Amino acid sequence: MARSVFIGVALCVCTLCCLADVVDATETGVAAPAQCASDEDCSLNGVCTSGTCLCDAGWTTLLDGLNNTATPGCGYLDFLPSPISACGPACAFHGGAGGVDRKTTSWGGSVKYNPADRKFWMFAAEMANHCTLGQWTTNSQVVTAVSDTPTGPFVRHGVAIPPWSHNPEAILTPDGTWVIYTLGPGFNKTVQKQCGARGDAGVSGGNASNTVHEAVSSTNVVNFTLHSATSPHGPWTATTMFVPGWNATWTLQSPGNWNPAPVVLPDGSVRVMAHTDWAPWAGEVILEAPSWKGPYSVVGSDLIDHCSYCEEDPFMWKDHRGNWHVLYHRMYDAVGPLDPRWGQEDGSWNKPSTPVPSPGWAGGHAFSRDGYTWSPWTRCYNTSIALTDGTTLEVRRRERPKLLMDSTGRPTHLYNGVIAPTETYTVVAPLNVPANW
Repeated sequence: MARSVFIGVALCVCTLCCLADVVDATETGVAAPAQCASDEDCSLNGVCTSGTCLCDAGWTTLLDGLNNTATPGCGYLDFLPSPISACGPACAFHGGAGGVDRKTTSWGGSVKYNPADRKFWMFAAEMANHCTLGQWTTNSQVVTAVSDTPTGPFVRHGVAIPPWSHNPEAILTPDGTWVIYTLGPGFNKTVQKQCGARGDAGVSGGNASNTVHEAVSSTNVVNFTLHSATSPHGPWTATTMFVPGWNATWTLQSPGNWNPAPVVLPDGSVRVMAHTDWAPWAGEVILEAPSWKGPYSVVGSDLIDHCSYCEEDPFMWKDHRGNWHVLYHRMYDAVGPLDPRWGQEDGSWNKPSTPVPSPGWAGGHAFSRDGYTWSPWTRCYNTSIALTDGTTLEVRRRERPKLLMDSTGRPTHLYNGVIAPTETYTVVAPLNVPANW
């Protein structure tokens, strides 16, 4: 079939390649093989063969613009159009009754396939009591939702972790344990707001068994809370993990912006990328543990993102070749030619006035051979979402990136929390991969 390549403000279909209709002529790029000397020139999202990048399905190359010139190959997610569902354009989950209550706000979700029931389970951040995203630091809770397909809409199942909890990322361990990493411990650090005329019956405690403790007051040791269960149905048990060597200037928990991005390996060991916020929208560090139960330790420094005022919300994975990747919410990057000083900390960068420009570049990508030393963080996708009716949804914000991976470790769908013109919800964008044709 013809390939559909969507990178910005237009969808085009052709037999061999696609010329992107972009806002600025200097940004025009052709989806075509990139010249390369190594697989790194292909962003480790493909292979360099006879001087040409052959991209993996779901990734594409845009030549002569858009991306950093140092690593242009296979650096952009290659999307198919998103469906228009009962909860809105590209909507996978809105929250509330049936998951399609357009008066309820959700803000991104982690999706995993459950072999036991052959369904897709989402772990989403939902604002309790019909509050908006503006009350995320008081009313965010983690809910589960289920669907027969990756695009949903996902039907709300129940509260897994009560307020305060946010930005969930779930893993399924080799022994069959489901584990949720969150921003926030799942117990009330602040008083919930009452925002709507009718409350959500599931917000006053959920089914989490709470055994957590207050954070340790120390310059060397901190803690965070995990929630585990034997199935996505729950019940969920909270367990406190301690991390020695955590810098006292970094953020963690309530409402620290540490946004953990866990990866579980076949031997059960876990590696987590965590946001440290040593400077505004800056800093990622690696934690490691022999299992999800710990003990966790800090590995290296938190300067692996090479920039400030540039990123948050990491999502990390290890691909089918054994290489490491991360998506993140890219900051301060409006449409137009890439500022070569973007993210530099020496004062030479004249950053835009808004951290989340729209239209703008909302997603970034970096790669690594070992998961410790990372490439520069480059443009990957923007604030435009193609729809199956031929129109485009331009969102004001597109954050919290999460990929659904297939059984071979290849991505098939991207989920984000978005602020659309009048609503805030969780969207899905299918990737251009065989499973979605």
